[in-house]
Formats: sequence, C-alpha cells, structure tokens
Amino acid sequence: MRQMPTATVTGTALLLALGVVLPVVFHAMPFGGRIFLPMHIPVLLAGLILGPVSGLIVGVGSPIMSGFITGRPTVFYMVPMVFELGTYGLLTGLLRPWFARVMQPPGRTGIGYAPTLLALIAAMVIGRAVWLLVVVWLAPLLGINARTVALALGALGAGWIGMAIHIAGLPTLVRAIERTRIWRRGPTIS
Repeated sequence: MRQMPTATVTGTALLLALGVVLPVVFHAMPFGGRIFLPMHIPVLLAGLILGPVSGLIVGVGSPIMSGFITGRPTVFYMVPMVFELGTYGLLTGLLRPWFARVMQPPGRTGIGYAPTLLALIAAMVIGRAVWLLVVVWLAPLLGINARTVALALGALGAGWIGMAIHIAGLPTLVRAIERTRIWRRGPTIS
C-alpha cells in the first residue's frame, strides 16, 4: 500500500474539519449555505492541492461528519452531497494534473492557472449532474413527494452563485497556497 506524506494527512484532516466548521458559519446567514456552498470549498481545495485520494476523503467525509456533529445536512441532502462532493474531490485531483500534462509546453514545471480552472469547472459540472441523478433516484425509493424534490432542485439552482464565486477565487487561492509550500512532500505515515 502506498504511503501518504505527513503533510497530506495533516492537510486532509484540516480540510475535513473545515468542511464541518465553514457551513456552520455560513448557515448563520439566511440562505448563506445554499448560496455560497461553503462545504464545497475545502473539498475542492483538497482535490486540487492534495490530490484525488484526499479530495475523495474530504468530499465523502465532510457531509457525513457535519451531519453527525451539527445535524446538517439532513439525510435527504446528505446522501446526494456525499456523491457530489466525493466526485468534486476525486475529479479535481485527477483532472488538474491531467490538464497540466496536456496543456503545458515541454520543459515547464508547475501547474498553471488554466489546468486548475478547467479541472474545477469540469468537476463542478459533473458533480452537480451526479447530485441531480442521486436526488432523482433516491426520492422514489424513500417515498419523497414531488414538492420536496422541487425544493431540492431549488437549492441546486441557488448554488450557481457559490459555484461562480468558487470558479473566480479558488484557482488564485490554490496558487497562493502552493507558493507558500505548506503542503510539500515530506515524511510519510504508513
């Protein structure tokens, strides 16, 4: 089994905790969580900076831990969020280095802005599609009526504002974090 660097384990744990704390702060504002999608931020950062495994762990773990600790999200929202955020974390971690390999000229090191942006957009579009499919699949199995599904779809629509903010700000934040070299390769935890 492959070992994870200590900094990656620490970063994953930090972002997982942030995935629980940020929504509490934003839910203090009316519709703050539904509009700004604060739980998505640590997941996307984990995938973009720490890779697909960390992104998947933070993506799946954040809604589950938050649900147990704070009662939010409720089970109806938690299940689709686990799939959506897991998709975000996994795909950003896989797509960013892939876009970098495809797009960057030979001999250039580091990952530029464009691969980060493209990975972010692709993961968000696919993750939202996964969320929608899970909601449509889950509702009849749980005997949930059409009105509840319509409310869930309304929440999906409100989230586009947060997604636009994430697209505008996260690539710059990722670049700033990587320049600080907080999460660099170091000792490993087996």
